[in-house]
Amino acid sequence: MSVVDTAILPLRRLLVPAAVVLLLSACARATYDEFRPYDEKADANAAIAALLANNPARKRVLLTFGANWCTDSRALESHYQSPALTGLLQREFLELHIDVGMSHRNLDITARYEDPIDKGIPSVVLLDPEGNTLFVNHGKLSSAASMSDAAIMDFFTRLAAAGRVN
Repeated sequence: MSVVDTAILPLRRLLVPAAVVLLLSACARATYDEFRPYDEKADANAAIAALLANNPARKRVLLTFGANWCTDSRALESHYQSPALTGLLQREFLELHIDVGMSHRNLDITARYEDPIDKGIPSVVLLDPEGNTLFVNHGKLSSAASMSDAAIMDFFTRLAAAGRVN
């Protein structure tokens, strides 16, 4: 083994893992950029008012507070996409995602609804068709990334049936 081989061999061993890490981080970034369920520019107050004003079926309104940078918020949105849960949510509620990704975003709204994000995000608030608070979720979904589809489905099934989850 030459001096050149001795110097290059350790570099080769580092190069392959480094290339893999770079490729994976590029893939993760692309996924993050493509999947952003919380509109950071939306006027959430206007959106809530519009949902309440345009609700001829008199459905309850489900507000989901979260952030695009939050793994659990994004995981809950992935759960929302499952066919069974999508059907339940569409049947029972009008839905709105509210961005609380920056510390100052939409805090006026969280204050109005008993500070649902005080124990973490994502969090949900359930309103009656007039906008009165029926249920505030203080942290029950803040570990959504580690919750099973069945656990999430159970939470929303109980919420739909009773208007609250103990």
